[in-house]
Amino acid sequence: MKETKGQGKETERLLRLLEEDSNLDGEALSRLLALQQLDKLKLIAENTIDVVCLHHPADGQYLYASPSTERIMGYTPEDLKGKVPYDFIHPEQYSKLLKNVSNSSEGLTSMPEKLELRFKTKHHGYQWFEGYTKPIFDKKDKVVLVLSCTRNIQDRKLAELERKEKEIIQQNLLMSSILFEKKKNIIKKIEQRILEVEPDTRKELRSILCHIQETMNLDEDWEDFMMHYKKVHPDFYTNLSTHYPALSQKDMKHLAFMRIGMTSSDISRIMMVKKESLRVVRNRLKKKLGLDASEDLMTFVKRL
Repeated sequence: MKETKGQGKETERLLRLLEEDSNLDGEALSRLLALQQLDKLKLIAENTIDVVCLHHPADGQYLYASPSTERIMGYTPEDLKGKVPYDFIHPEQYSKLLKNVSNSSEGLTSMPEKLELRFKTKHHGYQWFEGYTKPIFDKKDKVVLVLSCTRNIQDRKLAELERKEKEIIQQNLLMSSILFEKKKNIIKKIEQRILEVEPDTRKELRSILCHIQETMNLDEDWEDFMMHYKKVHPDFYTNLSTHYPALSQKDMKHLAFMRIGMTSSDISRIMMVKKESLRVVRNRLKKKLGLDASEDLMTFVKRL
């Protein structure tokens, strides 16, 4: 039988036995496991997705590492010889691990406390792991060993961090969009007042207004808004402009505000549309998007 790279000896033994009869039912397989001299704990250790280790209670030195350690972290038992977890932990998280290990070494933890820490793997740099430590006592309640069990959660953690980052950006977008539109409204009101004054003084007032506009950085605000918006919804504007060229810039802005979760009240205030007129505006949008009157615009926007 051809050996599969990365499988342990006990796993290979089991596979050789199963190769002799690959059609065993549950009962027959149970008897095979019971009768054969298979080290079932070792079999589990070879195939678990966790890294299980035993440590000296005094300094945390590695005394045993499950065979899965090489597959998950890249380290062989020889690599870990004489090492302690602090040799692999990210420097920013020393204190977090120290407290946990100290409590286990002194037998202070009755229930294992789960930690999320970054460990340095052999081939892929620092990655996120979730784990816990647990003291093992002798008959005199003295801690003789510390067991650690860790699992790679890199993909889950990165997804979680990305989600949190997007939530923060989303909140900032909401605030910046409101502030941006408030600035625009102030400028519009000033322009209207300028038109009401005598023609001789309009030129000077318009010059002052230009200075105010430059100071308020309206263009920069909108560019900053768009930069952050594209981080959260990278394909939103591309999809709209490609598939719905009839949409105006104002239409796309309206849909963008809906996409970041702004309320109808906020949108009507920002876009200077009466709340009761918002339904008419959105019905027009539906027509431009080719939607039926009964279709929900928000559901459509969330799919973009």
